[in-house]
Amino acid sequence: MELLPFFFGSFLLWVTGTAVILVFIGFFPTFTVQGAAIVRQSPRWTLLVGLVNAFFFGTIALILLALGQNVSEIFHLPALLFLLGLAAGVLFGLPGLTTLLAERLWPEKQPTVRCGYAAALLVLAALMPFVGWFLLLPGLLVMALGVCLLVLLDRLRQERPSDDVNTM
Repeated sequence: MELLPFFFGSFLLWVTGTAVILVFIGFFPTFTVQGAAIVRQSPRWTLLVGLVNAFFFGTIALILLALGQNVSEIFHLPALLFLLGLAAGVLFGLPGLTTLLAERLWPEKQPTVRCGYAAALLVLAALMPFVGWFLLLPGLLVMALGVCLLVLLDRLRQERPSDDVNTM
């Protein structure tokens, strides 16, 4: 009977994780497509960008949390904002990874169906004990953060006006 809550909790995480990824794919399709294209083009760079930024912003959040414990609780608010920013980056990056996985595993299926399969597979693999928890999940989270940051950087580059225009 002790395993029943564990399996029930895992099932709930699997269903809700899949649903969250699919909702983000549905609400932000251009961000998702750009994310999949960036990962397809340069997966190592995406992982490196995510790793560096997760380490940097995570360290800042931990320092602020420590200051909040020892100096003043006012430091908890910026720490929370940094952690929420990291979580938002991961949430916006995961649909791009899911879309890429779906394209590679089920290229013949309809896009909605294959993204559903890929999201379920991704969450299920991340729930696998030890390998999923300590290797796959951290790697996916870091890479998803990199996807989000590179898509945002790409969008900023596209919005900036060109400098070659003569204004005379």
